[in-house]
Amino acid sequence: MTLRRVMLSFVLTAFVATAPSQDRYPVRQLSSSMHQEGFPTWSPDGTTIVFEDVEWGHFGLFKVAAGGGDPVRLTTFIGEHPKWSPDGHYIVFDADTGNNIKLMSAQGGRPVRIVPESIHIFSGGNPIWSPDGSRIAFKADSAVWILEIETGTITRAFRKGGSYPIPSCWARDGKSILMVMREREPPRSAIVRLLLTGETREVLSPAEGKTYRYAEESPDGSLIAFAWCEGRSCDLWVAPSGGGEAVQLTMHPSYDDSPAWSPDGTKIAFTGARTGKMDIYVMDLNIEDLRSAVRALNK
Repeated sequence: MTLRRVMLSFVLTAFVATAPSQDRYPVRQLSSSMHQEGFPTWSPDGTTIVFEDVEWGHFGLFKVAAGGGDPVRLTTFIGEHPKWSPDGHYIVFDADTGNNIKLMSAQGGRPVRIVPESIHIFSGGNPIWSPDGSRIAFKADSAVWILEIETGTITRAFRKGGSYPIPSCWARDGKSILMVMREREPPRSAIVRLLLTGETREVLSPAEGKTYRYAEESPDGSLIAFAWCEGRSCDLWVAPSGGGEAVQLTMHPSYDDSPAWSPDGTKIAFTGARTGKMDIYVMDLNIEDLRSAVRALNK
């Protein structure tokens, strides 16, 4: 486990919510154990969610029915930031305490390394699939790289001095990558769209005292769900995919993060620390109401 994850687990375990949630739509808890769980990813058919467990002595990737039930263990080794392939056959994830990226069957089994040692990955590469499943983008050496699955070719897609780009989601049309861009001087973050030509466009601008975390585009490509944090408190928001004013989805005194849209766009799975530890939750959206609210803010 990365040092960052260890510290986060201690912080969240010690944090106990003292005020009621005011979520925009109903939220249900999907996983409930004594462990630290997070980063859900949906199967392409929407029936199953895979997530990570980063608790000491209970490392692994687990899968659970999207409607609820007992989780099934897929691995007994450390796996972080899992992403299900568009064809449903594979899962890519950060391995070896965030210093490697591996690929394995969605049914479990022995994983294979897909990024050579010559490309230095530290504290996780956050791998993400292209919509057609032919490429995987990831971060390494403060840059974003793209791996061609069939040929094994790896090219550097983006790097900017003084910046730390984190790939969050490949756009649904396959033409760009959403990144959380963090800059060291002055400290700030933004959500940026990286075109495959190398050009970047800022989607959501920095806000004083707030930090963006993981973002994901809706299945129809019209909206972006993201985590927006102020101090230790993070909530989920939704904005137009082209940028603009955002609608708040969760309002909880603890920590909500890593939103993941269901394939049909009617739900968002996420990581929440609402019981004092990290668990997996699902928000059942009123998608037409949400679209109307976003449109009203961005007339």
